[in-house]
Amino acid sequence: MSSEVALLPEAYLEEDVAVLGRKGGGKTYTSKGIVERLLEGKRRVLILDPLGVWAGLRTAANGRDAGFPIAIFGGVHGDLPLEPAAAVPMADVIARNNIPAVLDISDLSKTAQQSFLLAFLRELRRVNTEALTLVLEEADVFAPQNPMGDDSKALHAEIDWICRRGRFRGFRLITITQRPARLSKDVLTQAATLIMHRLPAPQDRDAVKAWVDGNGDRDQAKEVFDTLARLDVGEAWVWSTTDNQLQRMRFPKIKTLDTSATPKAGEKRVEPKTLAQVDLGPIKTAMDAAAAERLQRAEPKSGGKNGSAIDPAALKAAEDHGYARGLADGGVRSARAVFDALLSYMAQPQTYEEVTRNLLTDLPSDVAVPYGKGGHGRGFIALDLPRVVTNPADLPKPTPQAPSKPKPAASGELDGGAMKLLAAICRYHDLTWDNACIVAGILPGNGYFYKAKRSLVDGGYVREAEGMVAHSAAGRKANGGTGSPATLGELVSLWAGKVGAPGGQMLQFIANHRGHQVTTEQMSAAIGAKPGNGYWYKGVKSIRKANLIDQDKGSFRLSAFLCEAPR
Repeated sequence: MSSEVALLPEAYLEEDVAVLGRKGGGKTYTSKGIVERLLEGKRRVLILDPLGVWAGLRTAANGRDAGFPIAIFGGVHGDLPLEPAAAVPMADVIARNNIPAVLDISDLSKTAQQSFLLAFLRELRRVNTEALTLVLEEADVFAPQNPMGDDSKALHAEIDWICRRGRFRGFRLITITQRPARLSKDVLTQAATLIMHRLPAPQDRDAVKAWVDGNGDRDQAKEVFDTLARLDVGEAWVWSTTDNQLQRMRFPKIKTLDTSATPKAGEKRVEPKTLAQVDLGPIKTAMDAAAAERLQRAEPKSGGKNGSAIDPAALKAAEDHGYARGLADGGVRSARAVFDALLSYMAQPQTYEEVTRNLLTDLPSDVAVPYGKGGHGRGFIALDLPRVVTNPADLPKPTPQAPSKPKPAASGELDGGAMKLLAAICRYHDLTWDNACIVAGILPGNGYFYKAKRSLVDGGYVREAEGMVAHSAAGRKANGGTGSPATLGELVSLWAGKVGAPGGQMLQFIANHRGHQVTTEQMSAAIGAKPGNGYWYKGVKSIRKANLIDQDKGSFRLSAFLCEAPR
C-alpha cells in the first residue's frame, strides 16, 4: 500500500489522538501540523512540553516571519517563568479563557515538574468547562505504565482522569510518545485515532496490539504490523475508530519553525529568532485576579450583619481534613528523619534510653513523632515505652557504660575542607560526593578532597549508601543545621571565580543555555576566544574537571546536577 500526503479528517480532531513513533520518525512534526490546524481555527490548545521543542510555533517556517501568538510559560523562550506559586492561578486563567499556551517544563527537575503539574492539572480540570485540546509531549513522562513515588502516581491519576472522564469537562488529548510500551495502557487505549510512525522495537508494537484488540480489526492489523518497523521518516499508519478507516499516509509540511528536528553531525539545532508577539497584559491581569479571588475565598467571613457565621461542623470537617492531609504528607518526611537519626546512632552502642533521648533531641523541630506504649496519641510511629513521654528530661537517666568507640570530634576539630564539604552535604537530603564537591567548591579526586571526606566519614558526620552521601545527626549539629539547595546562579558565580578565564566565561555561557547543547562555534563567538589553542583547552579542562559540564565532541551542555539546580 502506497502512502499519499493527506490531512486528517476534521472529525478526528474532536476525539483523542495518540501519535507514536521512535525518535526522528516524525511524530512531533506530525503533531505540530495538527496543532497548527487547531490554532488556525481559533481552538483552545495547551501543550505540556518537557523537551523545550514547541517554541517554534511562534515563528514561521522560514525562521524570519512571525508564527502563532501562543503564550510560552517557562523554558529558554518563556514569556513568564514557571514559579511554583503560579501553578494554580495559571491553570485558572487558561481554563477560563482562550489563551493557547505552551508549558515548557524542560528546565525543571523531575520532582519540580511533577509538583508543578500536579497542582496545575488539579485546578485545570476543576475549572475548565469548554473544549480544550491538551497536548502531552513525551506522554510516558506524565503517565508511565509503572509510576514510581507518590507524586508520580498522583500525576498519573490526574492524566488518567482527564483521559477517561475529562470529555464532559471539554478535554481532548493528543498523546505523543516514542515508547508506547512505557505509556499507561489506560491512557493509550482511550485514543480514538492512532497515528503510528516507525516502531522498530517489538515491545512497542505489542503495546499497539493492545489498542487493536480493543478497537481495531486483527485481519487489517497484519499489514500494519508487517510494515511498522520499516516506515520511512514522516510516514505513518492512521487508524481511527471515528469512521473505522485505516490508511497509510504522509502529512503536509508544517507552517512554523521545526525546532524538534534532531541535528545531524556538524549541524546546529534550529532556534526561533523572530517570535510572534503576545500581549501578556491580560494574562498577567487575569493571573493576579485569579490569585486574589483564591485568597478571598480562603479568608473566613466574619459573623454579624454583613457576613455569615462560620459553620462549626464545616470548620471541624476542615480541621479533620487538614490534619489527615498533613499527616499523610508529613508521614514520609517524618519517617525519613527518624530513620536518618537512627542510622547515625548505629555506629555508637547506646542504651534504649539514650537512643530515645537522642532521637527526641536530634529530630528537626518541625517533625512530630508522637509515641507511647500501644501507640498513644495521634501518630504513625510508636516506641514501646511504659508511658507517654513528652519531655526528654522526664526519661530515666541512662545507665553508665564505657563507650566502645569515641564520640565524633567537635566541629572545631574539622579543617576548612571538611567543613566546606559538610556544609554542602547539609543542604541536601542526599547527593553524590562529586555533586557535594560542586556545591562546596572543591575539586574531586585530589588529596584535599580525600582528607576532608575521610574526616567526615570517620567522625560519623555523614553516612554513605549506594553511592550517595547524607548528613547524620552529628553532622547537622556540627554544621549548625541544614540549608536550602544551592541555586544555579550561586554555583556558577562560585566556580567562575575559582576557575578564572576563560573557564568562567565558558561556564556562564553554557549556563545561559541551561538544558540545551551549545557548539564550539557558538561559545567561541560569545566569549571571544579561539578554539583549539592552549588557552581554550585550559578553560574547557577547568570546568570539565569539576564536573560542571558534559562534552560531546564539539558540543557542550550543563551537567545534570546544575540543570536541576533551582534558579
